[in-house]
Amino acid sequence: MNGFKKFFIFLFLFVISSCEEKISQSDLDEYKEVMDIRLGHLGNAIIMQGRLLDSFNLSNERADEDHFKEAEELIKSNLKSFGRSDELKKLKIPNSGKLREIHYSLIEASELLIASGNALEDNAWLGGSVSFAERNLETARVTFQKAIKTVYAIEDGKEVKPEMEYKEYDVGEKPNKIELK
Repeated sequence: MNGFKKFFIFLFLFVISSCEEKISQSDLDEYKEVMDIRLGHLGNAIIMQGRLLDSFNLSNERADEDHFKEAEELIKSNLKSFGRSDELKKLKIPNSGKLREIHYSLIEASELLIASGNALEDNAWLGGSVSFAERNLETARVTFQKAIKTVYAIEDGKEVKPEMEYKEYDVGEKPNKIELK
């Protein structure tokens, strides 16, 4: 009988732990109240970083021009408005495991954007590859989009576009040109 009891306890705990945790609407509302404006700043930083990388890839000879520097400053300003990692970790957010997981993934996304900006800034002057910056941006974008779909309960039937894989180039190496006919 004792083994039978242990089996049911194990089965019960297994079923409970394997169920996907749902985030309550009140927890989501509370989280949005704390993070809504901050999430807008993070989204803006991701968009601007993507456009900056696209511009750099089109013409890296002009990477030291004022509009590149201004864009970098705007990105930094948006990331500052989103918040520093240590500040974000101290925020009072609802005690939902899944919501905390989302929150920490957003903190990681902001850290990836900072690393992406630093890599772009360093490589822009050297004329090197920006694939590290592109990879970090892609990871941050996917993380952000998944978090937004969950937090704002967006059910549009669309999947988040997966991360793109970028080829790594050595410093000074340029990709082969593809001619379209």
